[in-house]
Amino acid sequence: MTWRGRRAQLSRGLGLVAVSCLVLASCGGNDTAAKPAPTAPSPGGSSGDCGTFTIAYDPSHGYEASAFIVGSLAASQLHCRVRYVKTTSRQAWRLVAGGDADVYLDAYGGGHLRARLAGDGGPVTVVGPNGVIGGVDLLAPAYMGELGLSTAQDLPDVQRIGWAGSIPGITTVPELIPLATAFIEFQNLDYTVRDYNQVGAGHGMRSVLQQPRLDNDRETPYLYLAEGPRQLLGDGPGRTSVEIPESAAQACRPNRRSTLCSLADFKYLKIVNSEFARSKSPAYSLVYNYRLSRNDAATILELVTLSGYDVGAADMTSWLNTHKATWKRWLG
Repeated sequence: MTWRGRRAQLSRGLGLVAVSCLVLASCGGNDTAAKPAPTAPSPGGSSGDCGTFTIAYDPSHGYEASAFIVGSLAASQLHCRVRYVKTTSRQAWRLVAGGDADVYLDAYGGGHLRARLAGDGGPVTVVGPNGVIGGVDLLAPAYMGELGLSTAQDLPDVQRIGWAGSIPGITTVPELIPLATAFIEFQNLDYTVRDYNQVGAGHGMRSVLQQPRLDNDRETPYLYLAEGPRQLLGDGPGRTSVEIPESAAQACRPNRRSTLCSLADFKYLKIVNSEFARSKSPAYSLVYNYRLSRNDAATILELVTLSGYDVGAADMTSWLNTHKATWKRWLG
């Protein structure tokens, strides 16, 4: 029986149990308890036959370059039949756990998911960081910064910072709504929380990152809680970053759609199906070795910005062509 056949029998069984536990939230234990994850198995000797290699990625974020870098190398160098599956940051854990994807390369947050799915004998294996540092920022149109909005302490003075005639609020994507709610409660603000996907502005984090500039052009007051690589956050053309305390996240409780309940910087993680991790597939060896240096991550994120946060496989071609010494090391 092939490793993929074994995965169909073993991993799906484990995945269904764990995913059912996740959905019902009734398997006991602290949802955010930090449990030490088992060490990812070393690649060892490759079987040489890659077969179908399924990569999950989130197309709404715009920085999913890792998926296309690894996928392009798997196809061109390892002769894998690469299949991409669109997902969300939350659903990706379920896809990998259930065996519907071999890997997701940009996992973040989700301590509750990691505790449930990536423990000893769990259906998900955390391979390690991909080299990109992420964070959360509260972004505003630049003109609101010029009016005096600099830190969370300025938010109660709604008239001065530009909310005259408007209902103050924080707009964000569904997975960050619990975090935005916790922040408002912590700061004791008379603000609302708006779902970005329901206000007609757009969909996904890549749109959120660009929205403050558009609001600045119209001098429309809005605040956005955004998650992304640290390099893509902060002050930028037409926008300003509002300083907020990490402690403001302490009341955040994840729900079925949320992924992140922290305002601290974090590392994006590579997660794989546990059966795939033991498969001796050359694709697993590539995933295991894949990790960007700080300089490489910075260069790639510049390409992501140039793509308008709508990065695809073609956008990564130039980087792959000029960094052969780097990616050849990943092939083992």
